[in-house]
Amino acid sequence: MKKFLASAVLTSAFIALHPVSAQATQAPAGSAIAQTTKVPAGSATAQASASPTRAKLTIKGVFQATEYWCAPASASIALRTLGVKVGQATLAKKMRTNKDGSLADNILRVLNAYSKKTGYTYVPSSDAYSSKRLGQRLVHSIGTLGKAVPVQVFLDRIPWYRDVDFGRKNVGHVMIVHGYDKKAKTFIVWDPNNYTGDGGEHRITWAQLAKASFSTNPAPGYSRWGLYQPVKK
Repeated sequence: MKKFLASAVLTSAFIALHPVSAQATQAPAGSAIAQTTKVPAGSATAQASASPTRAKLTIKGVFQATEYWCAPASASIALRTLGVKVGQATLAKKMRTNKDGSLADNILRVLNAYSKKTGYTYVPSSDAYSSKRLGQRLVHSIGTLGKAVPVQVFLDRIPWYRDVDFGRKNVGHVMIVHGYDKKAKTFIVWDPNNYTGDGGEHRITWAQLAKASFSTNPAPGYSRWGLYQPVKK
């Protein structure tokens, strides 16, 4: 088994969690964050049915510049599919990313600060609670809207890290989903982590991504934010 980065700092470097117990990340009723938790109009099934059988977006894949910039790197890729070009260093500063990663509230706030002039808003799709629903949400975003989607996952549940020892469980991470095949029930993802040699483009099944996603398997004390879905205003 490969040992992943021995220091305590680096083993926590990919965290991008939303601890519901921390007052700093609470969204009071009526706040902008609370309002964005509504799911898109129309059923997920109808949205997915209207999308092509398969699709793959052309993206400019980038690797995170530090061990803990997975969210800024992924956000830079996603925003580019909205026509917004911004570097991960700028995003990391605005997300207040530190050696412990990026808080989900900050990720969402910064994504929407940049997307507000594009006709899109990012919604934390907390209803993607199964592999089918997760697939439907992503298929619509990619196949119909033509937008890549940042997805929060537990890194230690991703297949290509099966032989990596992170020193603990539930290591948070953010990746980009930019392609799919509805018949094969697979996704194409871009993993910005290049610190274990396994980053870049991968294929993963709907079931595997659902198993790893925050939306279906949140750690105790954390919210069910699994993906930041771009939605037309």
